[in-house]
Amino acid sequence: MRSDLPFSYTVNNSHHVDGLIASSPKWFTNTSGALNLGPVSGHVWLKVELNNINAIEIPLLLSIDNNLLDKITAYIQLHNRSLLTLDLGDALPLVQRPIKHEAQLVPFDLPARSTGVIYLQIQHHGALNLPLSLWHPIEYLKYKSKFNLLYGILAGVIIAMALSNFTLYTFTRKKYFLSGSFIIITIWLLNVHLYGFSYRYIYGNWQWLQQYAQPLLVLYSCLLFMPFIAKTLLTQKQLASYQKPLKWLWPTSLAVALLLITIPIDTALLIAYALSLILTIGYLVLAIIKWRQNTPQRYAHVSIFSALTLALAYQFSFELGLLSGALLDRPVTYLCYLVISIILSYTLTRKYVDERDNKIKVQQSKIAQSQAADALLKERIQLQEQAQEDLESSIDERTFELQVTLRELEEKNRALEKLNMEDALTKVKNRRYFDKRIMMEVRRSRREQTILSVVMLDIDHFKKINDTYGHLVGDQAICAVAEQIQLHLKRPHDEVFRYGGEEFVLLLPNTDSQGAVELADLIRSDLEKSQLNVGENTVTMTISAGIRSAIATDSKNPTLFTDFADKALYQAKQQGRNRVVVYENT
Repeated sequence: MRSDLPFSYTVNNSHHVDGLIASSPKWFTNTSGALNLGPVSGHVWLKVELNNINAIEIPLLLSIDNNLLDKITAYIQLHNRSLLTLDLGDALPLVQRPIKHEAQLVPFDLPARSTGVIYLQIQHHGALNLPLSLWHPIEYLKYKSKFNLLYGILAGVIIAMALSNFTLYTFTRKKYFLSGSFIIITIWLLNVHLYGFSYRYIYGNWQWLQQYAQPLLVLYSCLLFMPFIAKTLLTQKQLASYQKPLKWLWPTSLAVALLLITIPIDTALLIAYALSLILTIGYLVLAIIKWRQNTPQRYAHVSIFSALTLALAYQFSFELGLLSGALLDRPVTYLCYLVISIILSYTLTRKYVDERDNKIKVQQSKIAQSQAADALLKERIQLQEQAQEDLESSIDERTFELQVTLRELEEKNRALEKLNMEDALTKVKNRRYFDKRIMMEVRRSRREQTILSVVMLDIDHFKKINDTYGHLVGDQAICAVAEQIQLHLKRPHDEVFRYGGEEFVLLLPNTDSQGAVELADLIRSDLEKSQLNVGENTVTMTISAGIRSAIATDSKNPTLFTDFADKALYQAKQQGRNRVVVYENT
């Protein structure tokens, strides 16, 4: 990966690369890998020059690490190839992208020992933030897998917070839980939008919504805090004085939303962020005032609105062109919203607990003022509470014991599963596990159209070794062959299995016949040179191998690979042993 990819840029209103080249523009060099031009009225052109000094063609991905750019047209001119044009951007349907992905990706193959030039025409409303990075597809897949895993965990936490608040609302019918659930869902939708997942999974063909979702979500993520503040910060007297303004809150916000979707998107974004920041700063000031008045949960409110102010200011800085770079590599916004979701859920739960405790205190006060006969009832209630605590304690102990038992059972199940997968003599995988693996690899080969190779290996004249030296030496010979085979397997998906007796099978995914022959012949050659010392005896061994390499066509009949490899092994035996034979279709 190259995150500091150098490139050149110019501002030019040419609509096609031919017109751009004909106009002989003045190019400016950028070596940081990220370009921040602020608001630009014309078309911005980027020129990326690449050079492949290797002897093989290299597949590459050029990533424009800004998911919210309106329109990108990529013109790819590689050595001795015609000009290739690709269209990207969230102003276009997802199906028009060369790769249906949330990121802006330009795929191409750079020929061996050649140079190539990629021109990017950028059209965008608002501040122009252009971070570029260059990836090998495999490295990009690894990066996105790690990122999506982390993002999925954090998104799951936020969704869990929203669901917990909604669940509490269904049980308690407290509207502030419903309000909290709406706030967290809006926050989650905003983050999904900023990271491009909404464009990919929710409204990839609704360009209007993709364009205007950000200002609407930003504005409503702040407006929804008003009911939260009314329920958690204001007293009943203060709430009564603010009742009329709150009544006009939603009609006014609806009118603002309708206004936003009728003006240019760059203006709508600035207005939405400006209004949201004003609202949030007002919330923060109110929280600080209440904090100085020792209002309950004052630290939580100050923390929530501080994080919200930071998140909005950080996002607004990108829209104003004050910050640049890949948003995905700077998860300030997401972490702020994660903190907000957690503290918000805690605050509402704490409020409900305080209300419940206050209610209990009032009830206990009334009971204390009742007649003397209530003392017996209080004692009975205390006894019931004690019994309940004892019962809960007993349940906790039984639950812990059950968890320990389940954990021990799980460990034993894993050990048993390992025994079922492993050959007792050679400690390599056994025939039963091979039958499962080959079914999986055959399906993968058919799905991904990749070559699968199966190698059948058999020790030559093994019966003679048993007859001459005995079965104990024969077992040691089989183990030595298994160890020798394992020494030559370098890739994590390549595996050896004991197929039966002195016969082994290698499963080599994504390996053509040439690679399989090289590996099998290397094993055969090294084994021929090695010797097995057993007591005073020295045993030399050779092996024969049969290979079947093909792209699977019938996922329901994986035994075709082993049958054909076995036929090739039979041919190797017939031709004199100590050789490798590839099965050929006749």
